[in-house]
Amino acid sequence: MKIYKGKLCDEGAGGQRIMVGRMVRTQHEDYPLRHIERHSPDGFNWGYGGSGPADTALSILTDCLGMKQANVLYQLFKWEFVAAWGNEFSISEAEIKDWARNQRAEIEL
Repeated sequence: MKIYKGKLCDEGAGGQRIMVGRMVRTQHEDYPLRHIERHSPDGFNWGYGGSGPADTALSILTDCLGMKQANVLYQLFKWEFVAAWGNEFSISEAEIKDWARNQRAEIEL
């Protein structure tokens, strides 16, 4: 299972890194999340509702769910999660997938 983690740098807006942790066989492996640039050329950010948080939401959901689902859900995810995160965050793949299933059920009603 993947875990997405971020910590705000002292550099100011943008330029934040998000690491993805996962178990590969019996070892823990971390890699940086790929930035999907749609709104923010400055990179990831969180804790408000702007362009950096939009790209954060899109990038996390794309890595976790795939681009098709991410395109539909990333603005909702931004407002429900990313905009509310403080200096540090951690969210699991399971939490994201549970949330996405609930969103799809609501959309289909």
